[in-house]
Amino acid sequence: MQSRYMRCLGQLVQPPEAAERLVRFVYTPMHGVGLRYMTSAVELVGMKSGMTVVDQQAQPDPDFPTVKYPNPEEKGALDLAISAADENNVRLILANDPDADRFAVAEKVGSVWRQFTGDQVGILLAYWTFSSISSRVTADDIMLTTAVSSQMLSCIADAEGFGVRETLTGFKWLANVGQDLQKQGKRVHFAYEEALGYMYPSIVSDKDGIAASVMFLTACSTWGSPWVQLQKLYEKYGYFETTNTYWRSPDVRKTRSTFEAVRNLEQPFPSRVGSRKVIRWRDLTTGYDSATVDNIAELPSSSSTQMITCWLDGSNSDDGIRFTVRASGTEPKIKLYLECRSKNQESAHMGAVEVLGLLRQTWFNDTSLKIEDRFSNT
Repeated sequence: MQSRYMRCLGQLVQPPEAAERLVRFVYTPMHGVGLRYMTSAVELVGMKSGMTVVDQQAQPDPDFPTVKYPNPEEKGALDLAISAADENNVRLILANDPDADRFAVAEKVGSVWRQFTGDQVGILLAYWTFSSISSRVTADDIMLTTAVSSQMLSCIADAEGFGVRETLTGFKWLANVGQDLQKQGKRVHFAYEEALGYMYPSIVSDKDGIAASVMFLTACSTWGSPWVQLQKLYEKYGYFETTNTYWRSPDVRKTRSTFEAVRNLEQPFPSRVGSRKVIRWRDLTTGYDSATVDNIAELPSSSSTQMITCWLDGSNSDDGIRFTVRASGTEPKIKLYLECRSKNQESAHMGAVEVLGLLRQTWFNDTSLKIEDRFSNT
């Protein structure tokens, strides 16, 4: 099975030409199983000589002794990798989670380490994939994303002529929709969700941190700095500022009553958030979507879950907001995924901060709800 996987990976990844730059990077498998497979993968594409491994996290250890949580998104999880990179004068870090199905990136820009969001990595990988098919791309070339991930992929697709499909969160949705599209004769090249998950259907119909890592390295051999490449994409397609947070709810009943209170602000849905007009409202608990002809949502809905997506009009300084609030399926949390699009980074950031503040004041102002900073997509 491993040899078959590596053959499929080799068919997908185009190894960099000898004349292209060697990518030096620090790698951590986060006390998981990734090192064996990552080593084989970078050997396959001739990039093993650039890899430095975080020794303290190299071997599987179910106690995860060097991190509070073995999740590359968590604060402090990459501290040892950053130390190893600084000691070896390396400016790029790649990380997998313990089962190596998720993938994270950090780069030293100037003197500051910047950790990429899942959306930023997803956009970079999607654009690299598009670049490989750009000379022959049609609407039958498809990439997939989720309802809580960045809208930037759709904006790039609109400009460049390929298709994008949106699914619910989770790779069971991304994978099944991808397989259905392939049965219809579509070419599904890539899928991602903002929680560090990336899928290449020609290899496996699930998130795959090893394939994503090697594709990213190959792209970096051409780009040089992935941070610089990301800024070029922002300049071309617009700036997208994401703010993800959550409120810890005391119990499921409080979560349900909070969503019901939001729905009952106005009928059939709230018309404004602060001074911003609601231009579209989709409620996947009730199955309502104001943008469809019959007001029935195209995405699957379920009365046993809580999930509302809201589009707001732009301001004098930005091009609009989209945010989704949903109840976690495993914890007493209300999660928020918020994104502002603008022509420059500052106004995109200001718009995101503004609407987050409005939601805290108007929708989630109950003192029993405790706001936190970041979350993993569980």
